[in-house]
Amino acid sequence: MRRVIWLVVLVALVWSGWWVMATLGAVRGIEGWLAARQSEGWQAETSAIAFEGYPLDIRITLKDPLLADPDTGVALETSALRLGAPVWDPGQITLVLPNDPILLASPETRTRFLTQEGRANLFVDTGAALALEQMEASADVWLLDGEAGDLLSGGTSRAAVVHDPEMPATYHFNLDVDGLRPGEIPRSALFIPQEWPVTFDRLSVQSTVRFDRIWDITALEVSRPQPRQISIPQAEAIWGDLQLRFAANLDVDVAGAATGSVNVQARNWRAMLAIAETAGILPSGLRPQIEQALSTLASLAGNPETLDVTLTLRDGFVSLGFIPLGPAPRFRLR
Repeated sequence: MRRVIWLVVLVALVWSGWWVMATLGAVRGIEGWLAARQSEGWQAETSAIAFEGYPLDIRITLKDPLLADPDTGVALETSALRLGAPVWDPGQITLVLPNDPILLASPETRTRFLTQEGRANLFVDTGAALALEQMEASADVWLLDGEAGDLLSGGTSRAAVVHDPEMPATYHFNLDVDGLRPGEIPRSALFIPQEWPVTFDRLSVQSTVRFDRIWDITALEVSRPQPRQISIPQAEAIWGDLQLRFAANLDVDVAGAATGSVNVQARNWRAMLAIAETAGILPSGLRPQIEQALSTLASLAGNPETLDVTLTLRDGFVSLGFIPLGPAPRFRLR
């Protein structure tokens, strides 16, 4: 019996020592990373680093973290960030967001992100680069607002990112948002009628993106990986009478210009044209000919209220057949 007791005590001491070394090692790693960023000219600060979780977990809280990259002008500031991992598997990281605002800044704008029960589970390679293998993020309620007012909000939201081990730097993305609600800023900018529904009925996206390199710690330290191929087999948005489905296959060059096609299926498409014209996205002079062409296409498909067309992206512009629609978006991550 005495031997059993001594064995239990010995195991407890060894386990405790391992937990202390692993936890202090993680804290020193964070402190070293912050110091390295400061030496590169970043503003990288935290008022304190606390740890807990004994005996099974390593849980570290960064209090009042502030990160600002002078090269990109991107900054983040909040009251606390909590990181956790099982002591036996440091590559399985849980990030818990605070319930008070997260301030985000870029050269273009300043925004505030507020969420309830926001968290992300990350599975990373335990090598020095911490390459992302999988991420699952969720939030019960969230809000994004800018300096001029509300931008977006939503209810229960789920996002997943999975690295494809058979394809270089390729990731599969899934997004589902319940109760997506455009704020007053986008509603005013697009001249959305007041009687239009407040929230989307559904928003879901499935996509696969190949980047120019994998997502790892250098994505935060140096620069963001840039998309080179984008495939969207299925995306759907339903908002009142508007129902939009689309699929895309795009190649993206080093400047962010895309070449490829986007298939769009739209119900009640005339209302979309009216919104685009009112918002100034669609020049008024082009609307009659575009509406006539789309009406003909919809009628050929059998339902004049449902549109099924393919848009072409080439040389920095979007076109519908021979009809130019305007500049194409650039796909660049700051």
